[in-house]
Amino acid sequence: MTARWDAESGTWWTDGDDVPGLCCEGHTFEELSDAVFSLAPDLLVATGAAQAGERIDIVLTAEQRKTIEAAAA
Repeated sequence: MTARWDAESGTWWTDGDDVPGLCCEGHTFEELSDAVFSLAPDLLVATGAAQAGERIDIVLTAEQRKTIEAAAA
């Protein structure tokens, strides 16, 4: 799952493509990761993506994109 930085709102966000129904944000990457790892277990079971007690690895990686202009020669 990829955490993305939104410079306009000043938040990290993810739609949690690996966890059905997950969509959250945080002002810091740590805030976002806390939200992801606390919400994911319930959502996985509620959506039928996992059984209660099943162990699931979730990897949250940070990504920041920016359009830049190459320097003039």
